[in-house]
Amino acid sequence: MYELPLPEDNPFDIFSCIKEGDKFKLLLRKEDFCDSVTFFDTIYRIKGKTASLNTLPVLKKAFTQTMTKDEMEKLYKNRLYKSKSGNVIYTRIRDSAIGDLCPLCSQRLVGTLDHYLPKAHYPQYAISRVNLYPACIECNKAKLDTVNSDKENQTFHPFFDRLHDIVWLSASLKGGASPALVFYVNDNVPQRFALRQRMRYHLRTLGIDNLYATHAASAMSREKLTLQRLFKRKGQRGVEKYLKDRWESACDNNKNSWQAVMYRTLLNSASFCAGGFNNIAVMPIRSVP
Repeated sequence: MYELPLPEDNPFDIFSCIKEGDKFKLLLRKEDFCDSVTFFDTIYRIKGKTASLNTLPVLKKAFTQTMTKDEMEKLYKNRLYKSKSGNVIYTRIRDSAIGDLCPLCSQRLVGTLDHYLPKAHYPQYAISRVNLYPACIECNKAKLDTVNSDKENQTFHPFFDRLHDIVWLSASLKGGASPALVFYVNDNVPQRFALRQRMRYHLRTLGIDNLYATHAASAMSREKLTLQRLFKRKGQRGVEKYLKDRWESACDNNKNSWQAVMYRTLLNSASFCAGGFNNIAVMPIRSVP
């Protein structure tokens, strides 16, 4: 996961994709309706700072009880996503991803926009800029339209959750027929605003722990022969030096990447460096999503 800058857009800018004569466009000329738009944007930003978006009410209508849920969903689909003017905005939001990687998993490529609060239950935020960010198809589908009333059962929010310089991702090495890594959120993550619990919920709910484990298993399989050759020539110290170099290189890019955590975990296992790598299962060559 990685953070994105909180959008400072005027809450009305995103509505530029709406055609003249459209019901919503006409409503934007009414003072009470505009006040409603401003209010929802402001309260979202306030609640987001303390991970309290779960306390916002689920609505069937949005903005002074004028627009129905279905109308707001169609507005997103037909105006922001499909229309020429709307697609410019849609593409700009999608392109805000760093390196085209999904901010929810930092692994897969961006393929859509995600609503943090699902538009099916929060129609007032169906086309709210502060509620939209880039995501991969898989993470978007995994989130679904779930509404959680508990603070701890909320996913990571790229605009509000700040991990700064914390090394928050760890893994444990499991033995057995073949060494395997189990990824988890460690206790370095602060408890403030239930961030630690929410990060653990995020990994589990979106299946990111399994995603990282799958990639790590494939990477370990590719490293097996290299480690065996190193051990034959330079022994355990040669293996440890190689893993340390790979870990430091991965940390230069992202110290919370599954690669950095994998090499750190393997390096810290004396039994693995002493020959445990010989038990790594050789996986068939295939692409990992």
